[in-house]
Amino acid sequence: MIQYNCMQRVIGLLLISLLIFVPFSVSSMRENNHVSLRHSQESTELFVYETISDNELPDRWDWRDVGGQDWTTPIKDQLQDVCGSCWAFGSLGGLEAAVKLWANDSELDVDLSEQYMVSCSPGSCSGWYWWSTMQWIKNHGAIPESCFPYQADDSIPCEAKCEDWRDHLIGVEEYKKVPADAAAIQAALVEYGPLPASMTVYEDFYPNYTGGVYRYTYGDLVFGHCITIVGYDTTWGEEDEGYWICKNSWGTEWGEDGWFRIAYGECDMEKGVYYYTGPNDAPAKPEPPLGPSRGGTYQQLTFSAVSSDPNGDTLRYCFDWGEGNTSWSTYVASGEPVQMSYSWRERDSYQVHVKVKDEHGLESDWSDPLSLRIAKHQSFPSSPWQNQGLLYRLFVYHSSFR
Repeated sequence: MIQYNCMQRVIGLLLISLLIFVPFSVSSMRENNHVSLRHSQESTELFVYETISDNELPDRWDWRDVGGQDWTTPIKDQLQDVCGSCWAFGSLGGLEAAVKLWANDSELDVDLSEQYMVSCSPGSCSGWYWWSTMQWIKNHGAIPESCFPYQADDSIPCEAKCEDWRDHLIGVEEYKKVPADAAAIQAALVEYGPLPASMTVYEDFYPNYTGGVYRYTYGDLVFGHCITIVGYDTTWGEEDEGYWICKNSWGTEWGEDGWFRIAYGECDMEKGVYYYTGPNDAPAKPEPPLGPSRGGTYQQLTFSAVSSDPNGDTLRYCFDWGEGNTSWSTYVASGEPVQMSYSWRERDSYQVHVKVKDEHGLESDWSDPLSLRIAKHQSFPSSPWQNQGLLYRLFVYHSSFR
């Protein structure tokens, strides 16, 4: 366990972006609420705002009241002393609001499942990497809370989600990282909606923050944390100062009814901010692959499959050959069939499945199987003497002298 004191604050901030995930804690009570703030693996493009200039940005913005409408979703409680799942709550807080904005309906009831992420991703109640969280949502989407209610328990298997979960899957086209600049974050916030973000937490914030604009004043570094930025105010403080308005996941008894305000530049707030583009629907489940139902060992057999994408995205096909091996095709147009060949080495019965992945990384369900039987391959000679080696060659040699 790594512990920090007040004198180690600067060193801690430098190390936190470099360390492979470790729990940041000053007491065992708090060790279950953290996230790795490492961002060095990110490969997504930086945000470039084209439709909004600095001069056009309003002095204040709050997605809880834009045109008299609330585009955010209610405060939740991750049960921080039980499960460090802020990475799921912070990322989905932004996605829930994005879904309402994509539908242009502030009254839309959107409640996405954090348990789906805790149970089905590599993340857990011990935390996860922030960049990996965003990538996982892009590849696997989100499902409604009603399909997999939150229980603050990472031992619940992924199979516990509702059977028709794929029918309710919500995907994103892409996620993008916003530069660590207040003006860029303000522009992204106005343009794209509430933004998933990360921060470092100190003792004077958790559990002691009760309201007002937070600035770090005392205490050890406790953990890395994920939240959702929903607004800003540039009129507070001196010139070039201001604060962010944020949604937290510690229940309504904490902070300002579950929300908080924090001054620009505090707690690395600007270093891990993202936004989503979308929406993206999952590709259709492919029909069972077409091909032979029997063959021989080492014999090349060819199979075909076809699927479609509701958004017209290009698709990549994955064939599972039923013995632990898979093969991926290149990307092809939606509705265009693909063919792939494979050979088996062992006699046995196999089941071939296929799934597709769209150009954004979202996958379909596996198809129903094609069953086939592989027998020992028999090779029959064209004459009784073929492949008889030396005796056959001697016979031919002596016959030529007759």
